Amino acid sequence: MTYRTIVVGTDGSASAERAVEHSVDLAAADQARLVIVTAYERTDTTPDERAPADVRWMMADPNEAERHARHARTVAAEHGVGDVVVQALEGEPADELLEAADTFDADLIVVGSVGLTGSSRFLLGSVASSVLHHAPCDVLVVHSHTARPAAAQ
Repeated sequence: MTYRTIVVGTDGSASAERAVEHSVDLAAADQARLVIVTAYERTDTTPDERAPADVRWMMADPNEAERHARHARTVAAEHGVGDVVVQALEGEPADELLEAADTFDADLIVVGSVGLTGSSRFLLGSVASSVLHHAPCDVLVVHSHTARPAAAQ
């Protein structure tokens, strides 16, 4: 099957990085448009002190979300993907991925199996699960320990 538009979510986690790698490989092979989505939740309160210090920003920092999206765009460009759209959006990650899939008429959404974005980061696989249940198209869930195909390295 050839994909025309692929949406991928990233939050900087290892699982999301694997999802980006797989989506880039697919977009390059199919000459597809790649839509890279990061989502963040603004809060007016202090970040959850129970979260490890190195992931607290993921709850509310739009600058970090944009940085992750730009990094994914760079990875795509390095692998020959020419049609790339980047979005850093305020909202729940699953909702923003589903909205992007609808907006861009995607035929594939690629997500990591476990992410770190927002307060849902404590529920393993909640973004992937929600996307699987509500997606208007195919979904590829990439396990965080999946090795990148040798031909794509």
